[in-house]
Amino acid sequence: MDRNIPWDIIIKGFKHEISLEEQLDLERWLADEKNLSVYKDLQSLWLAIIEEGTTFESNVDALWAKMELRMKKDEPRIIKFSQASFRWFSGVACILILALLSLTGYISLETYKGGPVYTYSSLTGKSKVILPDGSQVWLNTESTLEYSASIWNKTRNVKLKGEAYFDVKKDPDRPFIVKSNNFDVRVHGTTFNVAARDNEPNINVSLLSGSVVVGNGSVSKTIVPGETAVCSKKQGSILTKKNDVLFAAMWANESIHFERKSIKELSKYLSKWYGVKIILDPLIPEDQAYTFSIRHEPLEEILRLMARTNPIQYSFDEKNIVKIMNK
Repeated sequence: MDRNIPWDIIIKGFKHEISLEEQLDLERWLADEKNLSVYKDLQSLWLAIIEEGTTFESNVDALWAKMELRMKKDEPRIIKFSQASFRWFSGVACILILALLSLTGYISLETYKGGPVYTYSSLTGKSKVILPDGSQVWLNTESTLEYSASIWNKTRNVKLKGEAYFDVKKDPDRPFIVKSNNFDVRVHGTTFNVAARDNEPNINVSLLSGSVVVGNGSVSKTIVPGETAVCSKKQGSILTKKNDVLFAAMWANESIHFERKSIKELSKYLSKWYGVKIILDPLIPEDQAYTFSIRHEPLEEILRLMARTNPIQYSFDEKNIVKIMNK
């Protein structure tokens, strides 16, 4: 069992005093399945005390006796630990009891189970978020994700504004639900892309693996890998179609390689990769082919390199629109 446990951060989380930075550190630690298992056991002990009632005893010996009794009650669960592990776990219980005594006022069980809600935003570039359940989310430029840090909810709920690629960890008992503009995307474990930008009339859900149900309360559709659900914000309708789902999610890759692509083809990919709208002058000749790779280079640097081999000029405006014109 891993002893390298961030006690201060875990206890702050139990007391709802954790900062966003500390929460992100905790999530990185929870990405390891062994750590997540230890964390769940600690939460079980913490929750067990809260469930005893609305008043906490101030006598540490009495609290320890109560905790020891509960641990013996849960013998089928504890029996898998060695004697050394049990002694270690007993020490953990003492720490949790002392932390619990520092709480001011009554924390209701429902409030605890709900957990705090955290917001993560990716304003100027792509970023990766690891959720408490181990699911991974890549956020595109100008995107925001809200999620609860609690693992006690019956469902794993997140709210998305913008675009994100999800790699959801399987959990048959707790569906993963993405909420955006009155539409829900419900899964158990799968990979998919959701494009839900405010300036677009539709929400596009593109499925790469697994199964997804998209709905809005009055209508729902199940999509299979290789399909995209097109959800109309205005009409509330959902249409499914075969689509290039790999292209829809390509922006979340570590890198992308172009082999002899015309500027028209490149514009399509660059627009998706950088999350910008590109307006291409129709007078630009397409007889020039480009071959290069992109990782983390800014779009302006790519356009500058392209302009060295092709007579083009470009401009950016405040609405995140790029114009590429013939020089």
